[in-house]
Amino acid sequence: MQSSRELSALLNLIEDPDEEVYETVSSRLLSLGNEVLPILDDHKHHVQDQEHLIKIEQIIQKIEISALEKGLEEWKQSGELTVFDASIIIANYLNRENDKEQFIFEIEKIRKTAWLELNDYLTPLEEINILNRTVFDFNRLKGLETDYLKREEFNLFYLLTSRKGNSYSLGALYLIIAELLGINLRPVSIPKQNLLCYLNEENPFEPSSVNEILFFLDPLTGQVYTHRDIENYLKKIDYTPYPINNTADEGVKFIQNWLMEIAKCEKESGFAHKASGLKRIAEGLL
Repeated sequence: MQSSRELSALLNLIEDPDEEVYETVSSRLLSLGNEVLPILDDHKHHVQDQEHLIKIEQIIQKIEISALEKGLEEWKQSGELTVFDASIIIANYLNRENDKEQFIFEIEKIRKTAWLELNDYLTPLEEINILNRTVFDFNRLKGLETDYLKREEFNLFYLLTSRKGNSYSLGALYLIIAELLGINLRPVSIPKQNLLCYLNEENPFEPSSVNEILFFLDPLTGQVYTHRDIENYLKKIDYTPYPINNTADEGVKFIQNWLMEIAKCEKESGFAHKASGLKRIAEGLL
């Protein structure tokens, strides 16, 4: 942490009407990163001038976007690309008060509940039925339609504490539990839908085998769909080109879509800078 003297001087300079001074102060605070966010939050409570408050909020937003970008860059460079790690980074962007230890505890509790019912002789559909029971029956989580005015419902931490979330927080939960249990659940690109799919992965001992999607899953409800169901849906919405070649996506594609949806929340709430920053970060992931 920088000296209190420097921080005090920087905070006082935020209200300087000179735009060049403001940009210099903003850049310096941005370079300090997340550690100054609690100080800026506290400083806001002692400011009465509206223009001064707007400047502080702009700096906070820039730092939050920068921290998210740095976190996801490190996540991508790590090579592991787990939805678990990315979800923590996104959750911290959505709410800096998240309790990481509690998050890990809740995830482990759900994982263990499902694991106790799994065995090597279950069919893919039976595995998904166990996940559905664990999520919706045992843990009583509730899926809500996407509301871009309710940013918190995109947060996996919020889902685990409030027991309600949208298809992205629920989708992340399904993918994380699947990662931890070795279940072949993957994101999949279906127009205007956020679905997952169960992948019959390529058998390395059978050179002629290919990755095949066995069925699709709606994380909002646990509903399973067949290929025929998806074909009928695409016909219904007159999707062109049709038919499409359904293939599973990597977790990074799910994260990209998740960020793009959160960007819509920020835009809906009037935070254009944050919305554009999220889109830029999302586009840079692939």
